[in-house]
Amino acid sequence: MTSVSLRYSLFLSTFVVLSAFNFSAQAESLNEAVGAALRHHPSVEAAQIGIGIANEQSREEFSGYFPELSASGTYGRVYGDNSTSRGLVTDRGAAYSYLGEGSFSIRQMIFDGLETPSRVQAAQTRTMQAGTNATDIRESIALRAAQAYVNVLRTRAGLEMLYAHRSQVDDYLNRIETMVNEGAGDEAELQQAKEIRVILAGIVKEYEGQTRAAEADYMEVTGHMPEGDMIKHSPRLDLVPAYADDATTFAKAHHPAVLASELEATASGHDIDAEKAVLYPDLDGELSYLKSDKDDVIGGEVVDARAVFRMNWNFSTGGAELARIKRKQLEHQESVAQMQEVHRQVERDVRLAYSEFETARAQYDLLGERVVLNSDLFETYQTQFEGARISQLQLMQAHNQLFNTLLEKMNGEHRLLASEYMILASVGRLQESLASPSPEAHEQN
Repeated sequence: MTSVSLRYSLFLSTFVVLSAFNFSAQAESLNEAVGAALRHHPSVEAAQIGIGIANEQSREEFSGYFPELSASGTYGRVYGDNSTSRGLVTDRGAAYSYLGEGSFSIRQMIFDGLETPSRVQAAQTRTMQAGTNATDIRESIALRAAQAYVNVLRTRAGLEMLYAHRSQVDDYLNRIETMVNEGAGDEAELQQAKEIRVILAGIVKEYEGQTRAAEADYMEVTGHMPEGDMIKHSPRLDLVPAYADDATTFAKAHHPAVLASELEATASGHDIDAEKAVLYPDLDGELSYLKSDKDDVIGGEVVDARAVFRMNWNFSTGGAELARIKRKQLEHQESVAQMQEVHRQVERDVRLAYSEFETARAQYDLLGERVVLNSDLFETYQTQFEGARISQLQLMQAHNQLFNTLLEKMNGEHRLLASEYMILASVGRLQESLASPSPEAHEQN
């Protein structure tokens, strides 16, 4: 094997070792990246606040079961001109007096057309919905963090390969240029070699831009730039069904987005019952005590203690109550339609994820075959070059073709890895897979 082949083999071996086994103290794992995203992303924080809001709404509606207390007090001076003052005051029929008055009452709802139970059930259902919605948001953020992590891995690996290959291309170019200067080479071959170098420079710039973009995405989702070395993990595909049809059935029964939409449809049904309650009279029990003290010429001392049942029934002749009931019925129909839409979206996402996985896996296998073919071709060219049967440019072109295939395979490997995380997220089990014991490092190819 020539020195070029030895150096290239050394480069590939070094790349594999560094990529697969570099676990320095500053390495950031995927679990750490996802954990940072779930702790600090505003969408997750907003979802948690939403749970708190729903809990307080539930407490507010549940308070309707308990008595209401009312207390009031009045103190001051009054002017009175009534039958009492006119009968007792001889000069002008009116009088002034100090006034002290206090009242206390307690009212207990007895029957309100089941409005309170309906509103409590709606609020409790929405509390559960807020929890499942937060889980769905966390799942989405976890997927974004995983995809950003894999993309940073891909672009960094690509740059390492490109920088190493650029040195090889420069070596070829220098040799061809030396041969031309010594009159043993063709100027046309030198121009073709320079074109390969220029094309490679463009690819390097493209990957540098992709790396910056990947790091920006990573920063947005995790709240910090990628730190130190990054480790490639093997996703827990044992947690998902092997086939898309089975995965679709599982997702429709367990995905948090589906569960949240079903809970909202249930809550909107309780809203209808709560609005229908206004068609019935309200019955309350009330205990009250009132004491008022003023001069006898104004009215004297008054004590009023009551224990009564109070019935109220208010109905708008313009049809406001019926309109609210109809509006809630339409909102329920809307939530049912949205639930059906979520079912379809989840099924689509599952099938797309499995399709992407199958495509990525098939293409990765084909790229592996291409690498073998191009490796064999490159070795054949090396032998022919040593026998002076091909030129330095032809060897350079074969070497560059092999590198491009290796670069495509590296991209295909990371595409396959991202599709595996997408499958886990499509059925709502990505967080569960990351919460399991740390997986082994994904084997480099």
